[in-house]
Amino acid sequence: MTPTPDAAAALRAELAAHPGSALEDVAARTGASFAEVLACLPKDEAVLVPGTAFAEVMAEIARWGEITLVMNTGDVILEAKGDLPEGRFAEGFFNLHGRPIGGHIREGACAQVAFVARSLFGMDTRSVQFLDAQGGCLFKIYLGRDANRALIPAQVAAFETLRDRLANRGPA
Repeated sequence: MTPTPDAAAALRAELAAHPGSALEDVAARTGASFAEVLACLPKDEAVLVPGTAFAEVMAEIARWGEITLVMNTGDVILEAKGDLPEGRFAEGFFNLHGRPIGGHIREGACAQVAFVARSLFGMDTRSVQFLDAQGGCLFKIYLGRDANRALIPAQVAAFETLRDRLANRGPA
């Protein structure tokens, strides 16, 4: 989803005024969709790829070690830390059977995957964000941190390799 030029200018101004805000908060303050906010991030902060890469992305992340899965509804932010289990398609869902991370994602629900590298609440972050067809965020997966709260270098390298490989396939 691409905002109109006027809406994009307003979103960029809002992002500049509140650079560490959660993207859902920016969307709520401006009336934009989550996808429109993502589209207004600087090019070095967000790379979008087609949702058809969903299963491939999830399989790669399952090899990265401990991550944080986040669901943000605006009123509730739920987080689960752990290894992402390998998923499998069955009965119309992508099924994750693990602990503490488990659940079911409707097959085809992911329209785009965003690789996001930005500061959030004053900390450098890397996340993979899964968007639905209406421009909303299904969920996010944040890279893990070491004992000093620094991003894990091997995960950052895996994130960048996957992002670059998928981005080179073509636009979202």
